[in-house]
Amino acid sequence: MNRKTTALTVGAVTAGVLAAGSWFGYQHLEQQVSPGEALRGYDATSPASTAPHTENVFTGRVSAFEEQRELQSWTSDIYRVEVISVLRGNIRGTVRVTYAPDEEPRPRLTDGETYVFATRAWDDTTLKDAHAQLFKGPMKPVDHDQLTAWKQAAALPQTQPR
Repeated sequence: MNRKTTALTVGAVTAGVLAAGSWFGYQHLEQQVSPGEALRGYDATSPASTAPHTENVFTGRVSAFEEQRELQSWTSDIYRVEVISVLRGNIRGTVRVTYAPDEEPRPRLTDGETYVFATRAWDDTTLKDAHAQLFKGPMKPVDHDQLTAWKQAAALPQTQPR
């Protein structure tokens, strides 16, 4: 075999090994990441995983659906929410909460119902007093078991925003 053939063979084998290794590595990582983690870096369907990324965890009564708006390439519903009790943070009064559920059809929160909200304030000045809902699991009216899970999650240390 001459040098040119040897170099081409070694290059082709190396490229094949790198491609196969990348594919198997991707498959391995894909199995470990739930759909809610792909863009967020945490499991957004778990209170214990979501709570450390929040500024506020609170129960709030939905006063009204305000509008639907495109925010950072996500279609978000904006609700007016009256804060009932605070599990983490210092949120008070009535606030606006943006909620962009991952599933279709997009479920709406029910006016007058009380839910647990896990939020971080928006930096965008066009959304004055708005907080982004970080939890993307099923939003059900609050019950004892759900409240207990969120109280435990809210006691976990906060992560620093990136």
